[in-house]
Amino acid sequence: MMSVLNKGRVGIGALAVGIARAGLEAAIEYAKQREQFGKPIADFQGVQFMLADIAKDTEAARLLVHSAAYKIDTDAPDTSIACSMAKCFAGDAAVQHSGNAVQIFGGGGYIRGVEVERLYRDAKINPNL
Repeated sequence: MMSVLNKGRVGIGALAVGIARAGLEAAIEYAKQREQFGKPIADFQGVQFMLADIAKDTEAARLLVHSAAYKIDTDAPDTSIACSMAKCFAGDAAVQHSGNAVQIFGGGGYIRGVEVERLYRDAKINPNL
């Protein structure tokens, strides 16, 4: 029974990592294109801090998910804890940072049909799975 739950947790964690990664890529692309005060918003330190935080937590979540999957494969004694941590951290990172991606997009990030708006909605349901 725990084996099935652990695999599900890793799968949900991997889904959350994908959401966070897609939000990061969309935010970087938008920040390079959107100009404010005659230069791309990617040049502003505040936006750079947000992008760095998204990248940092997305990579940490990815590594936790990979570690948990490895522990499932090797039947490690702390597999359940690792899988729960991976799901929890990745889900929280996806929610927080897809919201940050929406912020980088500004008012346009809330418009239905914009990728980051969908990612944010998807991320909000992920912790409930």
